[in-house]
Amino acid sequence: MHSTRIVADDWRTAQVQRLGERAWKGIYSLLSLAGFGLIIWGFGLAAHDPVVLWMPPVAMRHVAALLTLFAFVLLAGSLCAAQRH
Repeated sequence: MHSTRIVADDWRTAQVQRLGERAWKGIYSLLSLAGFGLIIWGFGLAAHDPVVLWMPPVAMRHVAALLTLFAFVLLAGSLCAAQRH
């Protein structure tokens, strides 16, 4: 739902003009809540009967942790650099 403006901006604008802003926001909110409810429901179903599609090698866990450490350092550096400018 959140990509409507990106993918179909002309259609969205036409719908807002046709329905009115308040009606469009109401329908948009209801559809968003329904989608969120489906995500929660699907997560609950998947939690009861999980299917493992892929299991990474054990060594990759350590590599991922190391890369995450570097990512946090780079993130902190970029935030500090952004505050200086």
